[in-house]
Amino acid sequence: MARIELDGISKGFGGKVAAVHELTLAVEDREFVTLLGPSGCGKTTTLRMLAGFIKPDAGTITVGGRVLSAPSGVVPPERRRMGMVFQNYAIWPHKTVFDNVGFGLRVQRR
Repeated sequence: MARIELDGISKGFGGKVAAVHELTLAVEDREFVTLLGPSGCGKTTTLRMLAGFIKPDAGTITVGGRVLSAPSGVVPPERRRMGMVFQNYAIWPHKTVFDNVGFGLRVQRR
């Protein structure tokens, strides 16, 4: 079983743009993988779906045998046991700086 499995994940925006279309990928334990491609090809969208910041329209995401995203439900980002290093500072682009910092503090209290 692969450590990270993306099975047929898709994400569209506005009903017209298919950022990711039926992507299937398996990453084994200790395997090094990069996502390469031109601007707008779906690299960031794929990573955001893996991290749980956006929900796929279709498909399943499994990490370590644990289903994180499927049509039946989604594990929230703070419960996925993974991290990401961002190019910019805003984790949640639709939230304020205060709300972004507060999110981490609220999760710490649990």
